[in-house]
Amino acid sequence: MQGGTTRPAPGSSDVDEGFFANEHIVGLLERLRREPALRAWVLTAPTGALATLGVVLDDNELVQLLDRIEALDDRALPVTAADVMTANPVTFKPETSVHEAAQILAENRISGAPVVADGGTIVGIVSEYDLIARAGSQVRDVMTRDVVSVTDTMSMDRVRAVLVARRLKRVPVVNAQGQLVGLISRADLVRELAYRWQCNRCGNLVRARRPPSECPKCGATDSYQEAPPMPGVATCPTCGQPLSG
Repeated sequence: MQGGTTRPAPGSSDVDEGFFANEHIVGLLERLRREPALRAWVLTAPTGALATLGVVLDDNELVQLLDRIEALDDRALPVTAADVMTANPVTFKPETSVHEAAQILAENRISGAPVVADGGTIVGIVSEYDLIARAGSQVRDVMTRDVVSVTDTMSMDRVRAVLVARRLKRVPVVNAQGQLVGLISRADLVRELAYRWQCNRCGNLVRARRPPSECPKCGATDSYQEAPPMPGVATCPTCGQPLSG
């Protein structure tokens, strides 16, 4: 980072050990691990995004950091809700005023957020529609109480089915104790579609920002291509009934 001594050329173990031991970088990587949307922004526009986050790097450090960030997206399939959710999402308390809720949604440019009790359990969800369509002074007065949620261990195929079947824009993610741990939106699932690659030799599926240069299963090089489209959601994941178009 700027202000330090001159660093060796890229690839040096001294550079890696010293740079990634920096407390600020450790904290940044942990935040990026928990927030896929923020990670995608940094990878798309690294200089501007990092400057907004208060991080100024030289060229060598930037290359190292981007390599490490891209590695966060490399996982074997199938992927679970915990892998792609945005952790620590914006939330409201039932007693939050409608005015404050409107301010927070507008400032964060989001269309809705979960409402949680003191123990972390979800008691509702409030959206832009709720705020403009219902009368009340507090979030508890206008929130939607019938909340659909998914568990953090649920497969992405099933999460996708829930969003499609219920025509949801977002779905809260809960742990085994029923406590909110994250949020998954349609945009998160679109990103997952972009990260699917399949080896044209053995059919191995992987999740990565870019196609791997070598297949870990069969050893073929430059064999990865776009994975075939996932099948459409035809039935309700809860009752099994066919979905209307």
